[in-house]
Amino acid sequence: MAAARIDPHWRYHDLRAILLENARLRLTILPEVGAKISDFICKRSDRNLLWQNPRLAPRLPAFGGNFDDWWSGGWDEVFPTCDISTYQGETYPYLGELWSLPWAWEVEEAGPSAVRLYLTRTTIIAPARMEKWIRLGADEPVVRFRHRLSNIGTRPMDFVWGIHPCFRIEAGYRIDAPARVGVIGHTATAPFGPVGTTYPWPNPDVCTIPPATQGWCEGHYATELTDGWVALTDPKAEMGIGLVFPRDVFPVLWCWMVYGGWRGHYHAALEPWTGWPHQLDKAVAAGRHRTLAPGESLECETMAVVYSGVQSVTSIGWDGQVRG
Repeated sequence: MAAARIDPHWRYHDLRAILLENARLRLTILPEVGAKISDFICKRSDRNLLWQNPRLAPRLPAFGGNFDDWWSGGWDEVFPTCDISTYQGETYPYLGELWSLPWAWEVEEAGPSAVRLYLTRTTIIAPARMEKWIRLGADEPVVRFRHRLSNIGTRPMDFVWGIHPCFRIEAGYRIDAPARVGVIGHTATAPFGPVGTTYPWPNPDVCTIPPATQGWCEGHYATELTDGWVALTDPKAEMGIGLVFPRDVFPVLWCWMVYGGWRGHYHAALEPWTGWPHQLDKAVAAGRHRTLAPGESLECETMAVVYSGVQSVTSIGWDGQVRG
């Protein structure tokens, strides 16, 4: 009989590593490094679906540091801003606060039918507490997440929050998302136009990943979502990974697409966000941020699905069914 197991006693680069595993998937969580998901391994294909920085191993970060200089890859939480932001007299660091802080954790369910890990962290500048539950059933290619973000301060708290998984890619991989309009938020070489350019989504040249020799570094918002999901597919192997999220909480996707044009890296981060642009002061100016009143919480569920048998994706349901 298939079983799920959790083991909090591993070490990885001298950091605590918590393993969640079933017959199909294996995850490695680093609670001391912002509760980063370092590995997301599909056992059938023997692939780590997350990008790993080939030149930088995980290490204990310094709060307020430049995320890019500490980024070992994987899946991180970004709050209450992405880009450095000075807002209401405070300066929030690049990629926010959560990625560089150690999180407390507890094993809430230890199998064999399912395992569940609870993680939590308060922030230093923003008056916030983030709680996260990661659940893995015994025999399904699905990881289920629950988040609770709370304002523990005495004043309303403005923020943008993003889920930040960065995926390994190869030429020919396909990005699918139910968006209507793409908006260029960052570009190094302007292959699709300058910042602020809009275009109808999907654009085949955006949604098909080129080789690393392309030399691009692009960040685009996929806006006007009609549903809450995004998928990254390897058409040759007919397999991929998708994220499912509540569209009322995460109304926009940030697609960070690095094809050799930044530090020689090759990866794609497909990120649900609560607002945009993902610099807090600019999101507030645009009226596309979120606010929690004192004592108020925002709670939601998301999930990651590993799938096979399709070359592209037309929908992913909350039941984990992927249609191509």
